[in-house]
Amino acid sequence: MSSRENFKSFIPAEKIIPELTIKAILVGALLAIVLGSANAYFGLYAGMTVSAAIPGAVMAFALLKPLKGNILEINIGMMGASAGTALAAGVIFTIPAMVLLGAWTEIQYLETTIVAMLGGTLGVLWMVSLRRALIIKTDLPFPEGVAVAAVLTTTVGDGSEQTATQRSGMWLLIGGILGALLKFGQVGLKAFHGQLQGIVNIGRFNIGGGDHNGLFYGGLAASPALLGVGWIIGPKIASFVFVGGLIGWVILAPLIALAVGIPSPTTPGQISDALTMGSGSLNVGRLIGGWWAVDYFSITTKPC
Repeated sequence: MSSRENFKSFIPAEKIIPELTIKAILVGALLAIVLGSANAYFGLYAGMTVSAAIPGAVMAFALLKPLKGNILEINIGMMGASAGTALAAGVIFTIPAMVLLGAWTEIQYLETTIVAMLGGTLGVLWMVSLRRALIIKTDLPFPEGVAVAAVLTTTVGDGSEQTATQRSGMWLLIGGILGALLKFGQVGLKAFHGQLQGIVNIGRFNIGGGDHNGLFYGGLAASPALLGVGWIIGPKIASFVFVGGLIGWVILAPLIALAVGIPSPTTPGQISDALTMGSGSLNVGRLIGGWWAVDYFSITTKPC
């Protein structure tokens, strides 16, 4: 039999210590709300989510260690964070489709809560029945699970490992504070722009019987959220995202713009956004805003 068949748990089964305690549940619920909200924002902003298992383990350790939490209680807190982010990802990648398809005119909070509750329950029930097939009877390495286990075992380590985990928690806190200050200065105080962008008209072309402008767009954005996501996913996955962006922005969007034109802002809100994108120039902002609309395949206004 495989080593997973004969796996010996870190805490022996005959040893009884607190696990499903009030403080562990409260910490898990808190982390689920905080990290789930962050993951929902990242998913809608960047089009992808990141697992909160490792940062959740570090944060659960930092919150429960002063309360004399043991490794099992910290594991409960970490699982709350991980479950919250997974549920948030499931919601943001499915529920907005109801609005895009026209089935809903707005997000229905009660229905969304019921769907999320049923989806989470089904996920747990399916994993109970499939645990042996997907975890025990498989050779997958589960690197993130191994990393989380390494973090959790620091609660009973020799002290040096605990210091390393405490330093990790401190860096998480420092990174969060710096990111919040940068975002507040950018969005709240509007002290500086978070991105530089511009668009150039390179002439008119007749593609498929339509005479439209050929445009070249260039932009650069600085986002603490995207920097953090890029650091977590690593260069390999980040390169996939980068190539996907090149396909969308450099190949597909120009072809669509040449074929159907650039949509123009019509509502007061769209005009205001266009002025912001164009740094006060409605003509430049109209082109940039239309370019973004084309790239996301959401041409709903009259082409120019």
